[in-house]
Amino acid sequence: MNILQLYNGLPKTRQLRQLLTGLNNGDLAIIPTDTNYAAVCSLGSKKGINRLYALKTGRHEKKITLLCADLKDISLYANVSNPAYRLMKSLIPGPYTFILPASRLVPKMVLTKRRTVGIRSPDQAACLTIPAELGTALLAVSVKDFSSQGDSVFSLESAFQNEVSYLFDAGSIDSESSTIVDLTGSEYEVIRQGKGKI
Repeated sequence: MNILQLYNGLPKTRQLRQLLTGLNNGDLAIIPTDTNYAAVCSLGSKKGINRLYALKTGRHEKKITLLCADLKDISLYANVSNPAYRLMKSLIPGPYTFILPASRLVPKMVLTKRRTVGIRSPDQAACLTIPAELGTALLAVSVKDFSSQGDSVFSLESAFQNEVSYLFDAGSIDSESSTIVDLTGSEYEVIRQGKGKI
């Protein structure tokens, strides 16, 4: 596992390029978000998607989320109504997960039975820069439930050393869930109140 030291939220340019190549080839990385650490892969890599699911005890037991660089990217992977667009524009980047109807660009293997998708645009440099540089969204799952020793870099390295290729060292993060907002109806509905306030 490569431990990447961060400068303004990102590794050095050479390491970032190495990471992008790895993600395109199916590697997994653990990166910080504005709520906790997340294991991620490229949405464009079937190998990476399969490896991300292999981290879990059950295929769809835990929700997996798309990380997008901005609203323009979100609109590629979800059908966004005008009211939903206005609400998201006022809240992102930030600690929110939006439930939206999925577009055809989302692989069937990551969809729910409702054909919806959870999408985030966290207020953290890695979460915005990596998908922008990759040219595709990241598929992400929180790692806080996988490491019994907490979310220190040491415990994450110990828990995932044989499964994850890259780990961003952002120190310990005060783990708090994102606020989940369902935007599939005519009005938004807060499904879970977390760090983000509405």
